[in-house]
Amino acid sequence: MSKQQKGIVVFLCLVMLVGAAFAQKFTKLQVVPGESAYIKGAKPMFAVVPRSANTAALEAPEVQVPIWTGTFSFSGTTYTYHMVGTDPAAGSATTNIPLVIIPIKFKFSDGTALSATQTVCGDVKNTKFRVKNSPLLKKVAFTPGGTNVGTTQYMDAFQRANFWGKVSSVSPNYHILFSPVQMKPLQTINVGANGFTVAGPCARIGEVDINFFDNVAMSLLTSLSIPANTLPLFLDYNTFWTSGGCCILGYHSTNNAGTQAYAVAAYSDPGIFSVPIQDIHALSHEMGEWLDDPLIPSMNIVPAWGHVGQVGGCQNNLETGDPVTGKAFTVAMGGAAPFTYHPEDLVFLPWFARTSPSTSVNGWYTFLNGFAAPQGVCH
Repeated sequence: MSKQQKGIVVFLCLVMLVGAAFAQKFTKLQVVPGESAYIKGAKPMFAVVPRSANTAALEAPEVQVPIWTGTFSFSGTTYTYHMVGTDPAAGSATTNIPLVIIPIKFKFSDGTALSATQTVCGDVKNTKFRVKNSPLLKKVAFTPGGTNVGTTQYMDAFQRANFWGKVSSVSPNYHILFSPVQMKPLQTINVGANGFTVAGPCARIGEVDINFFDNVAMSLLTSLSIPANTLPLFLDYNTFWTSGGCCILGYHSTNNAGTQAYAVAAYSDPGIFSVPIQDIHALSHEMGEWLDDPLIPSMNIVPAWGHVGQVGGCQNNLETGDPVTGKAFTVAMGGAAPFTYHPEDLVFLPWFARTSPSTSVNGWYTFLNGFAAPQGVCH
């Protein structure tokens, strides 16, 4: 195990960029109002897996997906952020990000197998089918508050709404799309002593140690020859990750060089939690956070925020899903196998930047208008 991987810590916390290195201060997680009747002590949450700073990557990153850089000022400090795509202020442009889906099959010691290729419990299709035909990858008309931000994929609709002040004026054809989509062969992981299953409302629920899985994921990035100009997405069915407790629904990180980002997310049955965390909820969270905080060349640092969503203390990374974990909306998709999806709400940049009024769509601070004002000072 490498030094970077040893002792992986799940953190949703205050991270300060000091020179070319990350100084990490960990804070206690708050229980999201979404406990589970099936998993004792469950705390539905998302995570970032930190890597030790790579000075060369920070100074001269091998950025293989388009990244643009912006700044904002708050309380006398200028904050720099990096996001996927092109600067909306620079005019209309379409960025296509190849998505490489890596379906996972977990085999547990009790004989349970949970696979992204098996028919989802209570459904007629499997996880792979549902994700490929979801609003994350198919075009849908998105009209938050009655404003038409485009017939497009959800991540693109979110980012267009996020920078609506520019998109609606100088960049009407601005887009960030996941295309093409490649599906890798199913990868089987024997969990052994690194996890177990419990009964769920439909299928059994898997729990797998995040340290164990992340080592496997890092190896697969190499063995599957994942191109650096893609977003690799590890996809499982009804299995969450643990780090001293359950449940991490997904996370994102980079390889040890800090040059290849990747995301991990669970597609899950309804009813596991008391809030609508189900189907593509975790995927929308992680894809949205990667879009606005790709961790290449460094983590986006913003003024400290917290005491909201899944965060009990203060943290200062630009994680667009953490303040609204468990807040979902529905998108009905037709076709031969109609289905209603539950993507997560996502938070706009002006909320983190304390911009008032908001320059996002409708003057809102989240895609669902979940906050009436920007985050206050966090203590």
